[in-house]
Amino acid sequence: MLSYQYMASSIGHDAEQQAKQYLLDHSLQFLEQNYKAKFGEIDLIMLDKQQLVFVEVKFRSTNTYGCAAEYFTFKKRKRLERTINCYLLQKKLNAHHTNLRIDVVAIDGERVNWIKNV
Repeated sequence: MLSYQYMASSIGHDAEQQAKQYLLDHSLQFLEQNYKAKFGEIDLIMLDKQQLVFVEVKFRSTNTYGCAAEYFTFKKRKRLERTINCYLLQKKLNAHHTNLRIDVVAIDGERVNWIKNV
């Protein structure tokens, strides 16, 4: 019998792969997946022309407890911003002079909602 944690990580991985393919199909370039730092993780790092795009992927199979996008909270955003700063430092990029944005790809069942520049 599969553990709940394994099933959840498998579902999360599948959602990230779906989001990655969706963004590739919309002309973004893939740079990195599951970047981990002290503060958290960045699901996808993409490039949109000359702009770094840090992507949070949210998935819900049903909207019984709200849609996927609603799970991108203020607390999650702050943690993501700290992780992005770690990434920029590691890559020797200046946060004030680097063209970047944060996007959310919210997947509700089969419906993909790409929310740019959250």
